[in-house]
Amino acid sequence: MNISRAWTMLLVLATAASAAADEPTPLTPPAGEATTPKLVVKRDLFTPLTEPPCSYCSTQHRKRLIDEADPVLAWIRGAHNGGAISVRHFLAGPRVINDTYGLFFYDPDGGYVAAYKKDYGYRFHGWRGGVMVVEGRDGTLWSALSGVAFAGPQKGQRLTRIPSLTTQWGHWLMLHPESTAYDLFDGKKYQVTPLPTESSKDAEASRSAADARVPAMAIVLGVEAGDAVGAFAIDDKAERACQMGQVGGQSIAAFWYGPTRTAVAFAAEHEGRALTFYADDISPETAPFKDKETGTRWTLAGRGVDGPLKGNELTWVPGIQCRWFAWSAEYPGSAIVASK
Repeated sequence: MNISRAWTMLLVLATAASAAADEPTPLTPPAGEATTPKLVVKRDLFTPLTEPPCSYCSTQHRKRLIDEADPVLAWIRGAHNGGAISVRHFLAGPRVINDTYGLFFYDPDGGYVAAYKKDYGYRFHGWRGGVMVVEGRDGTLWSALSGVAFAGPQKGQRLTRIPSLTTQWGHWLMLHPESTAYDLFDGKKYQVTPLPTESSKDAEASRSAADARVPAMAIVLGVEAGDAVGAFAIDDKAERACQMGQVGGQSIAAFWYGPTRTAVAFAAEHEGRALTFYADDISPETAPFKDKETGTRWTLAGRGVDGPLKGNELTWVPGIQCRWFAWSAEYPGSAIVASK
């Protein structure tokens, strides 16, 4: 099975239908009794990776060890225009990376890679409600998806997300060849791990009944705006799409780019000016989105590359691309954002 097909199977097994309305108001969640998620412990099933040596994307690409279609987790702000981590080379095996650039968790069952502010001493612990659980150095248990501690000394605390998205190596290299990557050396230092194509039985055993408003395995883009949360339902068959909606009173643009299976959210304004974004079918793949107010073309990383706002960057909205069952397990009754 090729990498692109494996990544497709990993991220989506069903299609989500986006809600539509004249005004972007959230839907009311169904009534029901809250249940306590089941915890399945498989401590040390995976061995975390700590501070792998760094290099640059362009340098590592010359080694021809990462395929163009390899999925990557990219952090999109910071020094060197961010960086990218090949999931197959560095995350599929250890599931957790403790690093100077960030704290990274890979949960193939939930269909996401999470990126948080740098910290150390985290390791895989198991699953809760179908969502990966990590253990901190003090024994605190954290949701890998929400970054919230649910047991232990830091219960109730939250890890801080860093701006990130999931995309493909070739697309990220096209946007930011000068960005950071981990050094692959001769290709033998780190074990390359195939991407899972089936759900883990232990992860499934921890799951409870899914929220029926959206198919359980459908892709959503979950976003956080202060104390409010919401999820954009993604039509994964679309080539490129943009949904405009509101969460917690904040106007948000949710970008979707089908060729790389990427969903990411940005604030729908720049320097105090409201912007209306849309997917532009005639724009190049480097910048598939435009805003109506200025006509600027924008990349998946939220950078203007052509037009009056060229060189400017949009404000990333904290959120994560994942499967609906995982998001709704962490945020029961989460609003489904109705788009314009």
